[in-house]
Amino acid sequence: MPENLLDREGTALIPEGYQLVTSEVDFLRLAVGTQPLLVRGDLLCNWAELFFRGRKIPCQETYSHRREIRMICPTLTDDQSDKLIHQLGERVHSLTRPLTIVTLLNALYPSSIWIDCSSISHLAEWLLWIDKARLDNFSNVLIDQITNRWVSEATTFNAQAYKIRDRIDAHQALENWLGIGERDLFPVPDEFPLDIPIELQEQSRQVWNLRIIESQGSFFTQLERLSIPYSLKQIAAHETFIYYLNHPDKLAPTQIEVLTRYLNRNENDRLFGLLPPQNPSDLPENPELVLTWFHKEYLPYREWQHSSASEAGKVAVQKSAYQFAFWYLNHYPKALSGSTLKKWLSFNRILELERVEDCLTLVIVLDGLHVADSRTLLQSVQAHTRRLSVIANEYAFSPIPTVTQFAKEALFRGVPPNRIDEVGPLGTILAENKSPAQKLITSPVGQIYLWRVLEPDKTYHHQNRSENLIQDVEGRLEAESLKIKEIVEQIPGKVMLRIIITSDHGRLLSKANRTITIPSGLQSHGRVAWGSILRNFPESGYYVEDDVAFLYGESYGMNEDIAIPLDESAFRGDDDHSGSELYPHGGLFPEEVIVPWIVLARDFVRPKVEISITGQGKVRRIGSLSIKLLNMSDIDLILDEVIITLQNGLEIRLAQNIPIGARSKDVVNLQYEPWPSSSDVESVHAVARLRQPNQLVFEYKSDINLTSEDMYTRPKDILEDLF
Repeated sequence: MPENLLDREGTALIPEGYQLVTSEVDFLRLAVGTQPLLVRGDLLCNWAELFFRGRKIPCQETYSHRREIRMICPTLTDDQSDKLIHQLGERVHSLTRPLTIVTLLNALYPSSIWIDCSSISHLAEWLLWIDKARLDNFSNVLIDQITNRWVSEATTFNAQAYKIRDRIDAHQALENWLGIGERDLFPVPDEFPLDIPIELQEQSRQVWNLRIIESQGSFFTQLERLSIPYSLKQIAAHETFIYYLNHPDKLAPTQIEVLTRYLNRNENDRLFGLLPPQNPSDLPENPELVLTWFHKEYLPYREWQHSSASEAGKVAVQKSAYQFAFWYLNHYPKALSGSTLKKWLSFNRILELERVEDCLTLVIVLDGLHVADSRTLLQSVQAHTRRLSVIANEYAFSPIPTVTQFAKEALFRGVPPNRIDEVGPLGTILAENKSPAQKLITSPVGQIYLWRVLEPDKTYHHQNRSENLIQDVEGRLEAESLKIKEIVEQIPGKVMLRIIITSDHGRLLSKANRTITIPSGLQSHGRVAWGSILRNFPESGYYVEDDVAFLYGESYGMNEDIAIPLDESAFRGDDDHSGSELYPHGGLFPEEVIVPWIVLARDFVRPKVEISITGQGKVRRIGSLSIKLLNMSDIDLILDEVIITLQNGLEIRLAQNIPIGARSKDVVNLQYEPWPSSSDVESVHAVARLRQPNQLVFEYKSDINLTSEDMYTRPKDILEDLF
């Protein structure tokens, strides 16, 4: 027979089959019965114990759960302890002993947050949990104890956020972290790392839509600079796009440039239709400035001209393409010998890649990925995984000729096409017909891996007559982005992962008609032909006849001579086949030569750095700049570049190579000429690019204060010089 139980504290649960006794009358009536009793109350238990002992009836004290709980959480009152025990119910008996705060909280509110260590992701989970929780007062007492532990473990920034306990405060913190509120008021500089709940997405849409309207669309430019998830920036970009469709008179070229990174191809085409870009300016001479010209002027204009089928635009594009082709033909041979262009050639960029200890470097070479398509791919990658951060979104020049047969191996071996037989690949080449995720899981770090992807070139060629060619290509790029996500998720987290996305060549953003007969002794592919040209070449290494450039192979890093049309035409083919081809390649148009160079890093730890810039000077004279840097991290850094953007859109780029030691501060003093006007420095922002020893580059928004003084200022009293 079960023993009778004595519950002196009055907190014990009634076991199944027991009769609760709370009065002397009930006790006398039931004491000698067959049903086991739970006697409750200190005085009644004293009396019942004497009775049971005298009658030799078995009895025992109940276990004091109140006392047990109070031992691990002394700040709980008796009433709070009793409510806690009541809420636990029968589970209180089966909890793992000895009890801990984590055990109790996990029993009350099952979640991994109680056992996970403090981190950015854990903090985000915590705020989301608090935002939805409905807590009793005893729960808050328990939570206070565990959050105190998190605060002690967390970084300075995170510790402030962990002190949040209230639902209203948690929701406000989430709003600030996500940029719905004031992003600068949330202490953690890192982006929110988790999936964003639908209700917060909708809240962001509503709040930002109002700000977009109030600012006449300019709000997105401010939002885009914030450290918030890419998916939220896409929401804001789409709402801004809708605003401009209804208010096209408010649209400006600078807004289109920012929006382009977040909108799809169709949306961008519609924006350009509202405000066509200005004709590209004349081509600059410096390679770096040529890339800026391509990004800011040529490519937007070319995309607009292609989508609108503007004949006038086609004339402007052809003019720019001629300028670029002759610039490249004149500079490329010098680059092979070491001129300034050399470092921007794609095969040299891979050659110069540093093998970083403890880092796995994966170079993904998508076949024929032109820059516009790389934007689509990057958007898809960023939408599918938050673990990759864009460290650099730059460009490179592909080798001549811009066809896979020559450009691919040059890229893999870091040499011009005529030297590919002399050297081996720069890294381990991965199979091109499947995802390399499984192979990379066990691959050694500190090495470079080269993964050739046949898309999108394969789709462009095989589906060339499809009415849905662009949609087919976008579908293939989506599939490739999912493979990249698989790689990111499967390679062990302890491995530093760097991914570089590039291409062997670009594509002509147009349809090319096959109208050019292949010169005798040459074979062709698309917009290029090669073979032996039996003619003396001039000192420049090329000559032009009937809008076709003929290149001396040796001057251009080829074993054979080359023929390339300078307009949008293509060669008829080895079988003299005519017709047309969409988006061919092989030529010298900027979009065929200039390819993406995108650097991504997984789960990188952003160094803690504070930067402020002050400056003063007289208009159009030499001015002084002072850059103050505080490196609070344990990593040595290098100040690569400071980019100051003035109100008129002009960028001041100050190239540097200044080391900043770990846990140190430094001041860099510079001079700049010509100093901008006072109106140009009224609204100015600055970004500093800092590089780690592993070559990862981080951008930091910098506090900046510039003052400008006119060269000639009128005295307050025009007569004062007379005295």
